[in-house]
Amino acid sequence: MLLVGLIIPELIIEFANNFIIKCKAQVVYRNDGAAEDDKPQVKCGIAFLGMDMQDQSKLASLLHKAADRRSYVSHAMDLDALWKFFFKTGFIYPEKYAHIHANRVRFKELYKRLYMQNSSIARHFVYQDKGEVQGHLSMIRFYENAWLIHHHAASRSGCNKAGLNVLRQLGHYVNDFHSLYSTHLNYACCYFRPDNKFPQRVFGGVTEYINDKKGASIDPFAYVHYKKNLNCIGLPERWVLAETLPEDLLELEGFYECKSGGNMLDALDLKWDMIGNNDLSEEYHRLGFKRERRFFSLKRDGAFKAFIMVNISDIGLNMSDLTNCIHIIILDPEDLPDTILSSSVNMVSECYEQDKIPTLLYPISYAVDQSIPYDKTYNLWVLNLHYLDPYFRYLENLIHRNKQEDKVLSFPRVQHGNVEAR
Repeated sequence: MLLVGLIIPELIIEFANNFIIKCKAQVVYRNDGAAEDDKPQVKCGIAFLGMDMQDQSKLASLLHKAADRRSYVSHAMDLDALWKFFFKTGFIYPEKYAHIHANRVRFKELYKRLYMQNSSIARHFVYQDKGEVQGHLSMIRFYENAWLIHHHAASRSGCNKAGLNVLRQLGHYVNDFHSLYSTHLNYACCYFRPDNKFPQRVFGGVTEYINDKKGASIDPFAYVHYKKNLNCIGLPERWVLAETLPEDLLELEGFYECKSGGNMLDALDLKWDMIGNNDLSEEYHRLGFKRERRFFSLKRDGAFKAFIMVNISDIGLNMSDLTNCIHIIILDPEDLPDTILSSSVNMVSECYEQDKIPTLLYPISYAVDQSIPYDKTYNLWVLNLHYLDPYFRYLENLIHRNKQEDKVLSFPRVQHGNVEAR
C-alpha cells in the first residue's frame, strides 16, 4: 500500500519496451475517491528523491521532445553537422579556428566523448529541424555544485526562436533536476562579454531584477594573455608564493564579501572547507577527461596580497579556455607592482602545456592602475538556484515584451563572449 511518506528505494518507470527510468521516490499525497463507474480509485503523488544522471538525461529528452519535436537533450550528435553549424553561425571565428586547427586531433577526440557519451559532467541542448542544427547550448559541471553554461549559438533563421528555445530547455532542465543531490547543481554560472547585447539583456537584466547579490551576482574580470618567460627570475626577498592554506581562504572570503558580496566563491569552490576535495577531478579522470586545480597565495612579509587559482582541463573543453586558465584575485594592491605579479604567474605557468596562458584578473581596477593591457572584459554571472522563480518570471516577461514590441533578442553573427558563441 502506498502510504503518505513512504520512501520507495527503487521505483521503475517504464514508458515503452526497454525504455526504463529508475529513481528513488517518496509518496507525498494520497487521495481516495471513485472513478466514473463508481469503482474505488486512489490517486497518489510521487516525488523524485534521487535519479542518476543518465536517467535524468533520458527523462529530460522525453519531456522536451514531447513539448517540441525539434528539441534534443544530450543525444548522440552528428559531429559534422555540429561543426558546420559552429562555422555557419560565426561561432568559430578566424583566431579561434587557428587554435582549433593546431589541436584538431585533440578537439575531435574530446568532442566525440562529450557529444557521443551520456556523461555525468556534461549536458547539451540542441534545436534541430530536418537534420539541420539551428540552436545550441551546453553546460559542464566544472565545480562541485556549480555548472558552467557556455557555447550558446543560434542561426538567424526562425527569428531567433532556436536561440531562445535552447535557453528555455536549459532552464527547464535545471528546474526539473537541480533539487536532486546527484545533479550537484546549486549554482549556474557563465562568463559573458558586457558589450554583447544578448547576455547583457538576459543575465545582466535578471541580476538587476532579482536585486540580491546572494541570488544573482556579476563580477567583472580583465582577460589577459600571459606568455611564459623562461628567463624570468624568481621573487625578490620578502615575497613568497606558496600553496594556499585554509586560513587564506577565510581571509579571501572576508575580502570578497566587502568587495562584492556575490556568489563567486561559493560557485568556484573557494571556501576553506573545499581545499583537498578531489571528488570531481577523480570523476573527470574516470570518464577520460582532465581536471586539476591548484591554489597559491602571494604574500609580502606575511601579508596576503593576491590569490591565484590554477585550473587545468582538456584544451577546448571550453573554447575560450576559461576552464584551462588562471584566475587571480588581488586582495591588497598596495606595494604590489605588476612585475611581482607577472613573476608569480610565470612560476605557476609550468602547470600548462601552452606558452600563452589565458588569465582572468579581479578586480579590473588593478589592471587599470598598473597599466596592464588586457584584451577584453569578462563578466562572471552566478545564479543561486534558490532564486529560480524570479529568474523565470524575468525571462518570460522579457520574451513577452519583445513579442509585443515586435522585436527579437538578437544573436550577433560573430561574438567573442563565452555565453553566446564561445
